[in-house]
Amino acid sequence: MRIPAQTKAQISWLIEEGSSVHPSDLEALHRWTQATYETLQFNSMQQQKFDEYCRSRHVFTSSITRLRCGVSMLKQALHKDGPENHIPIITQV
Repeated sequence: MRIPAQTKAQISWLIEEGSSVHPSDLEALHRWTQATYETLQFNSMQQQKFDEYCRSRHVFTSSITRLRCGVSMLKQALHKDGPENHIPIITQV
């Protein structure tokens, strides 16, 4: 799946932002998570996985784990063209 240029720029910004957000800053974490979820709307499968792994408080207890997982998913979205190249995200955390 091709990512629009503007979306690629937004994903790159979110990767940087996610790498610098302090996990104890819950307000910043929430803003980043919401922006990431909205940015991933171009790929409903990635958006759903992000929602499940990074927005659901039932999956991971620590915000640092959710951040790392989310940043990893964003990097994966930039480097993969389609779902057939998907590498399970859990193995990358």
